Amino acid sequence: MARIALVHDIAGVAAVQAKLLGGAGHEVDQIRLPEWGASWGWPAKAAALPFRLAAYLPVALKLRRGRYDIVHIHFLSHGVVGVLARTPFFAQAHGSDLHVNLKSPAYRVVTRSVLENAKAVFYVTPNLRAFLDGFASKLVYLPNPVDVGPATPPPKAVNRVLIFTRLHPIKGVDQIFPAVEKLSAMGIQVTALEYGPLAASHMRDYGRWVSFVKPIPHHLVSEFLGGYDLVIGQQRQGVLGLMEIEALAAGRPLITAVDPSLHLEDPPPVVGAAGPQAIIAAVGRLQNDAGELARLSAHGREWAIRNHSPAHHLELLQAAYFGTSRDRH
Repeated sequence: MARIALVHDIAGVAAVQAKLLGGAGHEVDQIRLPEWGASWGWPAKAAALPFRLAAYLPVALKLRRGRYDIVHIHFLSHGVVGVLARTPFFAQAHGSDLHVNLKSPAYRVVTRSVLENAKAVFYVTPNLRAFLDGFASKLVYLPNPVDVGPATPPPKAVNRVLIFTRLHPIKGVDQIFPAVEKLSAMGIQVTALEYGPLAASHMRDYGRWVSFVKPIPHHLVSEFLGGYDLVIGQQRQGVLGLMEIEALAAGRPLITAVDPSLHLEDPPPVVGAAGPQAIIAAVGRLQNDAGELARLSAHGREWAIRNHSPAHHLELLQAAYFGTSRDRH
């Protein structure tokens, strides 16, 4: 069995991987990186880069001396610690580390250096492949793992709707919240997470029609989702992010905007709706359709298990680490 270093974590994915790999008999170290300056705005964030690199040096030294068989680093800009360590490493792209950082002069250089030096590059959603042109030989599609809890009864009607996405422009929330006044008038109780840079402004502007709740601890997400009849997900990425997948795994019917061309092999069973009017119309169609709600609930859960179960993720991960698997999407 192998000695594996998992560096950094995004949305608890590395923690799940550590548990899976440990259960398969591997020795796993989870290694945190200093995050000083990471949450700052520009240009302060760019100015902090040299100091963050200096703070990474002790971790780089640990990786170099640790005699790890596998070094797996989450978030591409953090992959610079692997470059500094001068050791073979796997890098995992999660989203904004590509479509946001590649637009930044400072982070573009770091990101491309990591891509060039990585042994292989995992990407977690199909849309990210478009940002990795020139690195096809290194790519491994690795869908995020989702813990699938016990099945819950499907909703029989739509009374409670959850907007389950980070309140950030990249999630297209400007296409969701203009619908909430009409949804409220339809007798729907709408809830959203107080999560993301737009949370304060949206609480101020939409608090009359939406109840905002604090983010939920990861181990309680399935139970939390079970309290809603319908989930509305992101509107801009064209794919399912981790939060949308968690909704399907919990057996919750999901409305989101998807790009069919990115899901040719196994399309997710969601209600595709882009924009506030389409969302309102979709909720209206489902509001009292118990049969369709039950179908979406069952098929969504089956799809999540098929594509995102921990067992499937472990299989793909070990094949990439120790075999010859490349870009199986």
